[in-house]
Amino acid sequence: MPKQKSTRILAIDPGTRHIGVALLENGRPLYHGVKSIENRASSSAIIGEGKRLIRSFIQDFKPDSLAIEKTFFGKSKNLALLNILAKEFALAGQRTGISVVQIAPTSVRKQLCGNGRATKADVTRVIVSKFPEFKVYLTQDRKWKQRYHWNMFDAIALGIVASKR
Repeated sequence: MPKQKSTRILAIDPGTRHIGVALLENGRPLYHGVKSIENRASSSAIIGEGKRLIRSFIQDFKPDSLAIEKTFFGKSKNLALLNILAKEFALAGQRTGISVVQIAPTSVRKQLCGNGRATKADVTRVIVSKFPEFKVYLTQDRKWKQRYHWNMFDAIALGIVASKR
């Protein structure tokens, strides 16, 4: 029987301050983390650093596909910037010839937890039940650390759901 080709998915939870990143191969996490956008002097600086990060991820990880959490629309400057950043991530993937999929957070939660209104804590618990090595991220001594790591868990959840498509 021929060996099945592995599938590498780069999953991105976009943000204007913190970007959750996960690389999954055949549905198993190989890399996970949160990258912070340090240069926040202007909108163009944030977009520029985001574009640099996504190009670096694609070049370093060589994924077969890119999964991006779909953003929502609103009338705030930060939401507009987030939408531009997500669009730039998708364009970077398309330019390199890899398939790009955008999945709404409610769809990810519905498929992963069985409830589209599941909380970030619910998503985290489901991921830890599947991959116990992430349990260390549950015991944070500060709320900001918990919120920081939720970006990573969102990316992992997105990658898991994208790998089942």
